[in-house]
Amino acid sequence: MKKINFGIILAFVLAVSLSSCRDLSTSSKVLINEVMMENETNATDEYGDHSAWIELFVKYYGQIDVAGYILEAQPEGGKAVQYTIPKGDQVTIVPARQHIVLWADGQPNKGVLHTDFTLDPTKTTTIRLYNSNKDLIDEVKIPANTLRADQSYGRIDQLATERGMENWEVKDSSDGNSDTYVTPNTSNRVNDVNQKMVTFAEKDPAGVGMAITAMTVVFSCLILLFFAFSLQAKISLNMAKKNEQKAQAAKGDTPATKGDSKVSETPGEVFAAIGMALHDMQNDVHDIEDMVLTIHTDPKVEESAWSNKAFAMRQIPVVRK
Repeated sequence: MKKINFGIILAFVLAVSLSSCRDLSTSSKVLINEVMMENETNATDEYGDHSAWIELFVKYYGQIDVAGYILEAQPEGGKAVQYTIPKGDQVTIVPARQHIVLWADGQPNKGVLHTDFTLDPTKTTTIRLYNSNKDLIDEVKIPANTLRADQSYGRIDQLATERGMENWEVKDSSDGNSDTYVTPNTSNRVNDVNQKMVTFAEKDPAGVGMAITAMTVVFSCLILLFFAFSLQAKISLNMAKKNEQKAQAAKGDTPATKGDSKVSETPGEVFAAIGMALHDMQNDVHDIEDMVLTIHTDPKVEESAWSNKAFAMRQIPVVRK
């Protein structure tokens, strides 16, 4: 009993330690995806103002309401300031795999997506995200003087981040590089081509590999179906035989074994009699009937309905007084 209890305690400690060592970005459903600390000509809010913004990404395959989540900004050596996203507004509901932008303009009276703090690009700032239970689910540290005006700090690859990679880069739309465009409220990398299709076209320009692969898949499925139906037929036949044997056993009949039949139990005289009967039937010559019907009057009966026409006439009812 002591060994069992010790094993349970050890397993619990390992589970707690593994969960505590798990990366925040891989365990959370909402991530900090991109941050702009100084906005001069980039995106505008619903009032047309240029403000610093923080973009969140929902990596969960279902919509999430970020109402109640907490954004925290802490300059290095300074006091952390927090903003709790208010509840009761539909704009806080984010669809699956989509983004939401919060404006760090220090004017929360403009709406639920406007924080009560601002960002200073000249100071090293740590931005943290807490869920409604006040659990830290993601954070990013932006070094001082890293971002100029209209530059953002974004994740290189959201999928890589989900796998535990914390790679960030400075994004600038003015350098002409489409891979580093500032992309508020959308994915950090916008692919205008399907890289898989391009690679496939380079390796198989004639489509022979695709044709062979498709035919292999189809014929493999047909072969599997053939074996599956054959096996099902055998199983059905075996089950039918077993049910028949059970029925015979319930009636008290002894099931016939292989090579044994009731034909071997029949005497030879019976077959001889059947053969003679068939022979006589085939060789018997019958008279040809002329199909003439002869009716004889029965002498014992004085009047017959066959010979007396009066019986064929309609009888007059007799009235008795």
